[in-house]
Amino acid sequence: MKVDARELSGLLAARMGVPSVALAPVGVRCAWPVFKATAPGRPPLFVKVVDRPAAERTLAFLASVSPAPFLPQPALPEAPAFAGHAVLCLEWKDARCVNAEDMTDAQLDSFVDGCRRLSGVLAEYGGPLVPPDEDSPERQYAVLSGYAARHPSAVRLLRPLLAIPLAARSYGGRRLCVVHGDFQPRNYGFDGDRFAAVFDFDALTTGLACEDAAYAFTERARRSELSARERARLTELLLRFVRRSPWPGGDWAVAVSHARLRIASRRIERHPDSVFVAADVWRRDRPLARLAAALEGVDA
Repeated sequence: MKVDARELSGLLAARMGVPSVALAPVGVRCAWPVFKATAPGRPPLFVKVVDRPAAERTLAFLASVSPAPFLPQPALPEAPAFAGHAVLCLEWKDARCVNAEDMTDAQLDSFVDGCRRLSGVLAEYGGPLVPPDEDSPERQYAVLSGYAARHPSAVRLLRPLLAIPLAARSYGGRRLCVVHGDFQPRNYGFDGDRFAAVFDFDALTTGLACEDAAYAFTERARRSELSARERARLTELLLRFVRRSPWPGGDWAVAVSHARLRIASRRIERHPDSVFVAADVWRRDRPLARLAAALEGVDA
């Protein structure tokens, strides 16, 4: 989406009551335009042009939970309309996105504590969520098994996913709570070694408390560009996180399995009639299966 920066700057200046607002594009991979905004006499702002439901979900979330150091606060109480979308304007957080495998030992310590505190904040939220049935491991396993039934020739490639035990692909009465839902590395950040920021709250859903942290690692594990050394570091850090976290090992096994199924089912849902997509699913799942196997020695 292209944005007329001059028009957006004028809109923000009028809303903030200042003579001008300077916009600098933020170089992150994102479907929506993101800017750092500066205005005379005002602290820097994070500005994102998004669809209205996403902006309103973010503002509703931030208004309904206790302030936390890693949560940005709204700079405008509403999201003004712009180019058929909405402008989300938050305080700027000086934070750098760090891929999970690149965390230092000190960053991991802060990340463990930050994820625990984030879970506590999320528990306060009582607003609308992505329906849990749309994002449960049970539903995603059903998508996978349905695809396998339609394409028997693909079953060999899908066997590692189809063989996930029932206990690891079902919530099965485990305690569920509100989770971020898209806790990948570009949605959290560090200030030096300190866990300092969490972004994007439009995918809030219901799941296990450890699912956000598990997704931060599994989202990176599926990346084909990682070296063997980076994968070993990723696995090492995940195991250290699991052992230090307050959440049961059995929950972590489900969370990692859920991430595997989610990644697979999303590919299948994009190409439900293609037998060839199974090869892509298999390629993406191989490193995730190794990550899941590394968790088998963790006490449930």
